Amino acid sequence: MTDRKFLGFYWTLPVPWAGFNALPKDINKAAEQSRTIRYQRDLVRHWVKGEGGELVAEEVFLELEPDRSSEQITHDLDRALKRCRIDEATLVLVDFSSSFGSRPHFRLWDRLRNSNVEHMPLEPEPILIDGKMFDPIKHFRAWQEVKDAHVDAKPERKVALAEAIEQFDVENTSNATIAEALNARGLTTTTGKPWTADNLRKFKKGL
Repeated sequence: MTDRKFLGFYWTLPVPWAGFNALPKDINKAAEQSRTIRYQRDLVRHWVKGEGGELVAEEVFLELEPDRSSEQITHDLDRALKRCRIDEATLVLVDFSSSFGSRPHFRLWDRLRNSNVEHMPLEPEPILIDGKMFDPIKHFRAWQEVKDAHVDAKPERKVALAEAIEQFDVENTSNATIAEALNARGLTTTTGKPWTADNLRKFKKGL
């Protein structure tokens, strides 16, 4: 076992077309609104527990731009790095680019490389969330399909939405709960309306 201390740093991109432009700074509330944040939080907590360490703090950041990294992240990251220095903690975060082949957040990683704080990048491996295996690769692909389908015809949007709904749909989960999760994530119906238990039931029946 170890007495090492860790700080979790979680971030995600906004989805302006879906109305997802803000996140609460409270980690657990942010995890309720963003599946990506929830995944990072749970993965880091599980890893730290496996290391026998102590998670002294968690920080969350929402990018300003949906398709590029911004300088703004350095403000939140510097606050996290300062806390790491005070507590002699290692910063832990998920390196999505390592598996997705996507461009890394160069401002984030440059800041980390130039700091004197130890950091631990984790591979984005699938984990159990609410009793169901969550694969971040499939999740992001589904979101990309939803994004692409948003500018296409309604039939394509319907398929993409069905895949997104599946991410929330676990055994014994009510339509009201799923509708609430979809609305919190900024997803709307194919006609742009908020989800309700009733229209979700009709949508699922038509699949």
